[in-house]
Amino acid sequence: MVFHQPVLVAEVIEWMNLRPSGVYCDCTVGGAGHLMALLKANRKAYFIGLDWDAEAIAFSKKRLSPFKDRCVLFQENFTNLGFILKRLKLPGIDGALFDLGVSYHQLTTPERGFSFERNGPLLMNMAPNTPPLFKKLRQVKMDELKRILKIYGDVRNSRSLAREIYEHRGHLETTGQLRELVAKKIPRRFLKKNLHKVFQALRIWTNDELTNLISGLRVAFENLKPGGRILIIAYHSGEDRLVKNFLRQLSLLKKLKILNKKVIRPAESEIKKNPQARSARLRVGEKCASF
Repeated sequence: MVFHQPVLVAEVIEWMNLRPSGVYCDCTVGGAGHLMALLKANRKAYFIGLDWDAEAIAFSKKRLSPFKDRCVLFQENFTNLGFILKRLKLPGIDGALFDLGVSYHQLTTPERGFSFERNGPLLMNMAPNTPPLFKKLRQVKMDELKRILKIYGDVRNSRSLAREIYEHRGHLETTGQLRELVAKKIPRRFLKKNLHKVFQALRIWTNDELTNLISGLRVAFENLKPGGRILIIAYHSGEDRLVKNFLRQLSLLKKLKILNKKVIRPAESEIKKNPQARSARLRVGEKCASF
């Protein structure tokens, strides 16, 4: 089983500035690609891993079993980091990593309903207690659906697509059906790009990802020790804009120092090996000593 090929691994290790006695949290464990690399890079630090996907945690627990004496995993949303630290009786963390977006495993498992390339139930929910997409669509209003496609997916003809989906929402149950609706409104040469945007927008909305991200970033920063670092890898403009503004606001308040003035992107050599890395953007902040 392959969950996700981690991106910018060397850069994450470098910018995390691992300390031998430090405590670090991978807030989006996935298949434990980054966490495995961090564990190997520092054999004395303690690591916490969070993910709200049960399959990801089950897979990663097996993969990281050789490190169980200094690594603990929880099936939890990263907004619950504060509660996890209290449970572990830890005062804070020295670093936090967020690798945003959907994993390769989620995209290639039809039963999860994330991909337009594989027919499956129209679910897209990361956690079992989150209502699936097909149910949410039956309650959404036309104007709200247009906003979702435009804001979360940067879909240009959002009104036309929203109307098509809205009019058929009562019978939408599979990713294949959704793909067919989009195909009616998009020229074939632009279809794949727009399918990606539509599915991305609906996934973000289903899981309330941007609101969740803001809450998670705030909790991570609150629990960072002075001098601790927060690293965020984003893959689309909406996420990256949110991350950039979050770090900038803390910087203006003199609570955080932005360590990379220019966003860190993968080298061409990495993109050749992993084309999915092309859109990755890493931003890094360090909590000021006075906070």
